[in-house]
Amino acid sequence: MQSDPGVYEQTLTLELSALQPELRVLIVDDDPDARDYLVAVVQEAGYRTAVASSGEEALQLLETEFCPIMITDRNMPGMDGVTLCKRAREGHYPGYLYIFLLTAQNASADIVSGLKAGADDYLGKKNISAPELVARLGNARRIVSLEQALRRALDQKRQMANTDALTGAYSRRYLERQLSLELERTRRFNHPVSLLLLDIDYFKRINDRYGHAIGDEVLRNTYRRLRDLLPRACDWIARYGGEEFLIVLIDTDLRGAEIVAQRLVRAMADTPIDSSAGPIPVTISVGGSEAAQILTSDLNSTRLIEIADRCLYASKRDGRNRYTMSLDGQSPLAFSSAASSAQGQAH
Repeated sequence: MQSDPGVYEQTLTLELSALQPELRVLIVDDDPDARDYLVAVVQEAGYRTAVASSGEEALQLLETEFCPIMITDRNMPGMDGVTLCKRAREGHYPGYLYIFLLTAQNASADIVSGLKAGADDYLGKKNISAPELVARLGNARRIVSLEQALRRALDQKRQMANTDALTGAYSRRYLERQLSLELERTRRFNHPVSLLLLDIDYFKRINDRYGHAIGDEVLRNTYRRLRDLLPRACDWIARYGGEEFLIVLIDTDLRGAEIVAQRLVRAMADTPIDSSAGPIPVTISVGGSEAAQILTSDLNSTRLIEIADRCLYASKRDGRNRYTMSLDGQSPLAFSSAASSAQGQAH
């Protein structure tokens, strides 16, 4: 599923414009007077602050209360500023950490060593002025804000790739990747996983009678109905194609999948789907399969879906508005229509 580059660029622009200018700045210095001066200047410029008197305390703060900008003194007892820069760059934080190294040593070698340790910029401790510090903080804020916007835009782009744009169900791309992971888990830990492949009955008639816009509404609202009917949050639905959806039931054997299939078939038949053209009666046909029925050497997502698809075809052939479950991984042997008794019927 390909994303529109224009949407990505628009998202990035909106994220940048929506970012708040107030960021939290961590000030690290063992000298209380120097620390208080920096806090006063930074807060006056509109930033929130956190303080630490040692490198160890700073690292702990970054883990528990992340600050995207850090100003640290170079010369401190225990862990010095250069070591703090190196250790901070080894951390895993929710965003980029922009580091100022505050130093009284303006020799080129000292500056270079600080930058190599991971500092983004340095400030001369003896001759630093409030306007210069505020100006450099502005540069840091722009870089941090850009990184935050890029991160959010990429997260949204990733979400778009995993989601079917029309219905909101998971995409075919997500299905192929995630189902393979679930089957690997089945191989390793012998946990059952079952599939339900379903199709909206006579969906072409809905499009022909009401138009494709109403057909799209039916698809969206059918997905929402199915999602709400699933028994657990860990079960998920992907749009398999056209009017077909594939449901993955985690830690569920074929008998459990049959219970879910019966619930879905009945609920869809009992209550019409809402649309702007009014309520539209919708029924579904379902085919089910279970990974445990397939030999481990033959177990893959394609094989599992093929069995469910064969069962789905049997449901359509036998009159639709019903489910068909594979009992042996080869031929469909059990089915029940929406009109069956609460216990279902096996043949």
